[in-house]
Amino acid sequence: MEFTIRQGTEKDFSLIQALNATLFVEDQQHDTTLDTHWPVSVEGVEYYMKSLMDPEKLVLIAESSQKNPLGYIIATSVNKWRYRKVKTGELENMYVVPKARRQGIGRALIGEVKAWLKTKGANRIYVSAYTKNTEAIAFYQANGFAGLESGLEVTL
Repeated sequence: MEFTIRQGTEKDFSLIQALNATLFVEDQQHDTTLDTHWPVSVEGVEYYMKSLMDPEKLVLIAESSQKNPLGYIIATSVNKWRYRKVKTGELENMYVVPKARRQGIGRALIGEVKAWLKTKGANRIYVSAYTKNTEAIAFYQANGFAGLESGLEVTL
């Protein structure tokens, strides 16, 4: 499948919001407490708009040769782990449409993020995935990510 990757702009707001809403619906199978309306909430809208304008974030869109959206990625160079000895960027969210998966799009998006984060002085990239989302975990591992921590929770 032929595709291109381009920088996201404010004009892509609705596209990113829609793709992220689809991601939320898919992720709900791994977390039933997930609010699938968050992408259209005031907080969600602010997040996408700020992401598109923040120089410390990278928003990329993958498109087919016919300009159909195939996926997106949002990453940040802000180091949330100041207690670590290395600067670590974060892959905040990523989605590739099901029909375009296993075509190299996700790998290419991550490759662009890695190159960008290097220019920002980062030494590592962090990503989280639901424990039950074995497909996502396998994808990230195939792209060089390794287990670092495990988040646990309990219902009160």
